[in-house]
Amino acid sequence: MKKAFIYVRVSTEEQAKEGFSIDNQVRVCKDFANNSGYEVYKVFSDDGKSGRTMNRPAFQEMLSMAKDGNVEAVIINKIDRFARNVGDFANVKKQLENLDIKMISVNEGDLSANGGLIANIFASVAQWESDVNGQRTRDAMMQKFREGWQPIPPPIGYRSVGGDRERKTCEPDPYSAPVIKELFNLYSTGNYSIYSLQQWLSTQNLTSRTGKPLGCSTIDNILLNPFYYGLIRWHGEEKMGKQEPLISKSIYDTCQYVLAKHRSFLTRRRTRNFLLRGFIYCSMCGNRYTAEWHKKESLKKRGGTIAYYHCIKNGRNNCPSKYVEMKCLEEQVENLIKSLQFSQEFIDKVIEKTKEKLNITRKDMSTQKKEISNIRLGFETKRSNLEDVLIDGAMDRETYKRKHDEIQSQIDNLDEQARQIENNASLDMGLIEEVLFFTRDIYKTYTEAPEFLKRYYLRFFYEKIYVNDKKICKVTPTPIFEELIKTRLVIVRSNELALLDSNQKPFR
Repeated sequence: MKKAFIYVRVSTEEQAKEGFSIDNQVRVCKDFANNSGYEVYKVFSDDGKSGRTMNRPAFQEMLSMAKDGNVEAVIINKIDRFARNVGDFANVKKQLENLDIKMISVNEGDLSANGGLIANIFASVAQWESDVNGQRTRDAMMQKFREGWQPIPPPIGYRSVGGDRERKTCEPDPYSAPVIKELFNLYSTGNYSIYSLQQWLSTQNLTSRTGKPLGCSTIDNILLNPFYYGLIRWHGEEKMGKQEPLISKSIYDTCQYVLAKHRSFLTRRRTRNFLLRGFIYCSMCGNRYTAEWHKKESLKKRGGTIAYYHCIKNGRNNCPSKYVEMKCLEEQVENLIKSLQFSQEFIDKVIEKTKEKLNITRKDMSTQKKEISNIRLGFETKRSNLEDVLIDGAMDRETYKRKHDEIQSQIDNLDEQARQIENNASLDMGLIEEVLFFTRDIYKTYTEAPEFLKRYYLRFFYEKIYVNDKKICKVTPTPIFEELIKTRLVIVRSNELALLDSNQKPFR
C-alpha cells in the first residue's frame, strides 16, 4: 500500500470554531487517505501557526522527512492550510515533485496534475483571501483604537470583557487592580526597589497569566506602561482611552522619575558625575558642552585634579569657546535658581492641593484599615472555632496544626498590610513636605538637595542653558516654566529675566 504524510494547521481559535480544528482536519484527511488507497505514515500538526510563513516546526519537520523517500504523497485538507503565499506554495510544491511526492488536497484534488495550473490558481485565491482578512483585521483594530480601546489584550490589572476579538473591551480586574494600584503608590515614594516590590507581590498572591511569580523585568514594564493612567498607543499614534485608569498621571510621572533616579544609581553610576551634563550648550556653535577632569600638579591641595565644562567642538570647526571651571559654572546656575520665587498665589494653590491630597490619603487609609480589620476579625473567629474543635477532640493534631498555621499566616499578612498603610501615609506626608519646602524656598531646597534631585529641579525649569565666554548668556525655559512666568506664578529677577529665550529660538 502507498504511504502518505498528512499535514494540518490551524492559526486561531476562531478557525477551530468554524470547522478547521486540528482534530476535524485529521479526521477528514485520514478518511480521504483510506478511501484513496494510502496508508498514513505520519501526521504533522502546526497548532496556532500562521500560513503566511514557512517557518512552522511541524511543516519543516515534514519537508525534512520527505527527503528520506518513505512516502508517495502529502495529503492536506485545503491549500490555505498548507500555505497562504503563492511563491512559497510553488516552491514547496516543486521540492516535493522533485522527490516524486504528490500533493493532494481533500477539497481541491491532486495538485500535481495539469502542470500545477489549478493548484496555483487555488494558492492565489488563498493568498488573496489571507490579504483581505489581514487588512480587515488591521482596519478593525485601528477602528477599535479610534473608538478609544487598546486593540491588543490589556495588561495585568485588567480583564477583557464583552464581544469577540476586536470587539472586546476591558475593565479593572477586581482582584489584581487594587494590587497594581498599590504597586504604583509604593514605588512612587522612592523607598522601594523593584526587588523589594517583587517580594511584596509574592505576599499578594499576584502571578502572571502563566501562573508564575512576577519577575523584576515584568514589574519594570508595568511601571513604565502609561495604559494604567489612561493612555493607549497603536502604530505610532496615542490618545487617552476609555478604560478606567488605575492611577493618576501624577503618580505615573513620579514613578518615571523614581525609575530614572534608580537607574542613575544602579546602571549609570560614575565615580565622578557632572551636575550640568546635558544642560549646557555653546552659544557660538550651538553644540552641547561636555565635561572632564584634568590633572594639575599645582593643585595637590585639591586632589591634583580640576574639572572643566567645554564645547565638544572646542578647537575644531572654528569654535573659539573657552573652557569653564566646573565650580564657576555651577555657581552661576545656582544664581539662576536664586533669582526664582513662586508667587504667593501659586504657593496658596499648592497648599490647597496638598491639603486635598492629605485628606484623600487619610480617608483611604481609614477605609483600608477598616476593611483589613474586618477581614482579620473573620480569621480570628475561624482560629477560635478551630481551637474549640481541637479541645473537643474532633480533630487530630496534624490537621489542626496545618489549618492553624494557614490561618495565622493570613492574619500575619493582614498585619503587614496594615503596617504598610501606616508607612505609606507617613511617606505621603514626607512627599508633601518636600513639595511645600520647594515652593516656599526654591533656592534653599535646591542647594540642600542631593545631585540627582538638583538635576530634577533643573529639568523642571530649563531645557537648555547657553554659555559664551565662560558666562551664562541665555537660557531656554521649559514650556511649563514659561507658562508660569507668563501667568506671573513665578517671579524672576529682572537681570535674570533678560537671559530667558522665551521663544525658544536658536541663537548665536
